[in-house]
Amino acid sequence: MRWWARSRLRTKIFLAFSALILAVLLATLGITQFVISRQIQNTLRQELRTTGQVFQQLLRERAERLRTNSTLLAGDFALKKVMAPASDYDAETLVSVALNYQQRVGVDLLWITDEAGNLRADATGQLQSGRSVASLSPLAEALKTGEAATAISAVSSTLFQLVAVPVLGPDVIGFLLLGEEINTALVQQLEKDTGSQVSFLTRTQMFASSWSSPAQARMFPDDRLPADLAQKPPHETFLLTLAGERLLSLIVPVDARLPAPLFVVMQRSYDAALEPFYTLRRRIAGIGIGALLMTLSLGIGLANGITAPVRTLVAGMQEVVRGNLRQRLHVHREDEIGFLSRSFDDMVAGLEEKEKIRDVMQKVVSPEIAHELLQRGVTLGGEMRDATILFADIRGFTTLSEGMPPPELLGFLNEYFSRISRVIEQEKGVIDKYIGDEVMAIFGAPLPSADHALRAVAAAVGMLQELARLNHEQQRPTPLRIGIGIATGPVVAGNVGSPERLNYTVLGDTVNVASRLQGLTKEYRVPLLMTGATYEHVAARFACRLLGKVAVRGRQQETTLYTIEMWPDDTMTQ
Repeated sequence: MRWWARSRLRTKIFLAFSALILAVLLATLGITQFVISRQIQNTLRQELRTTGQVFQQLLRERAERLRTNSTLLAGDFALKKVMAPASDYDAETLVSVALNYQQRVGVDLLWITDEAGNLRADATGQLQSGRSVASLSPLAEALKTGEAATAISAVSSTLFQLVAVPVLGPDVIGFLLLGEEINTALVQQLEKDTGSQVSFLTRTQMFASSWSSPAQARMFPDDRLPADLAQKPPHETFLLTLAGERLLSLIVPVDARLPAPLFVVMQRSYDAALEPFYTLRRRIAGIGIGALLMTLSLGIGLANGITAPVRTLVAGMQEVVRGNLRQRLHVHREDEIGFLSRSFDDMVAGLEEKEKIRDVMQKVVSPEIAHELLQRGVTLGGEMRDATILFADIRGFTTLSEGMPPPELLGFLNEYFSRISRVIEQEKGVIDKYIGDEVMAIFGAPLPSADHALRAVAAAVGMLQELARLNHEQQRPTPLRIGIGIATGPVVAGNVGSPERLNYTVLGDTVNVASRLQGLTKEYRVPLLMTGATYEHVAARFACRLLGKVAVRGRQQETTLYTIEMWPDDTMTQ
């Protein structure tokens, strides 16, 4: 393969693309033909079987209809009177009666016979009375059993679905024979309903076919089933070629009382079903040839277009290695080179952002605050925000801490803060700071939230539930209790401190009120107090109770106090 190593890049690209396109084209054509052929065969096979099911269902429905109509007619008193042996009706009158009944039930054949099976009347008037039809199935079976019988049989070279029913008066006084013809109209209706060509025939006679006369003559020479087709296994599809056209065929035996076995042959054109694929294959081949012709020009242009951006990419990578994370390629292309260049820019931007995060995370703790700082920049200053502030404090912490060793005390505090912090973060709250046993949380800043008050109260309820679980798990002699103060209103949110060390926090009257309410929970003997502004946002969600108004230290205006009506555990009431 020395010639490949010595070949120019454009030659390699051209040959590689040509081989790839040719292989893809051939593979596409081969796989497409295989898959579509299999799918079409399965589809046609299923459609032929469906046609057979429709045909069988049609025969059953016709037989049931004939049996019902014949039974109703056999019970008709007027018919019994006409058929009575003592009646003096002549043959012409009986034919008129038979014709009347035939028109009433809409059948193709209606015969009236005596009790021995001799014809007394033919509604069509084609057969003379007195002729014995006792050997015709199903009349022969009805004569033998004295009960109604159905069968498919031939009458004057015409295929009928027949039913014979005895007429009782009270003994058998004759038989009524009704039939519907299996003719070209029936098979054409089957073709219309299922899309399959249908033929009824034996090895000696053709009864009905939906094929046109020329096609029928080619398919079934001498109007009979060819010997080779008769040898095909029933209920299994096979391909049959007729005048260069392939037909998927299915032969189904039909239970009939004929000298030779009766078959129904159902067929669908395999080539006609494949015609859309042939069109698709020609289009794919044309596209492939055009692609091969374009490969040479595209390969040369592609080779030239690759080398220059690659050199630019290498130079940019060297800048990054030297520590320049502001390096960008800014290559505006929509091909693989453009993708590679944009990926390089994204990679460098990611490295630069990680450096920013590392710097910011030295100044703040909360991920939400870090994100806000990255979006707006690490600067001093703030902005007005509508937020909800939550303060939570452990009641009697001084007494509690005096009776616990320091390691146990720290372990207890860490467990307590871990649980309530998880609840606060689940409600999109941001923990601003821990002050001894007290925690301050912000809802609605730095990330704005329309339901910050609702989330703050939900977090407070969750904290009380976690506290109940903690008390239950530790089984302390004196259950741990907390007080929670919540206030909603405008705050100043932003970074406070120096450029070297910043702290994102909130300031304002709302913060002071929340802190004061937390302190008042002990006086009001409830675990939670909220302002009226908070209550307005959560009244539809939580059952609250008005406690009154109080003058909060540092404010001239009185503050309305509310608390939650029900608590997770009664050990948390104050």
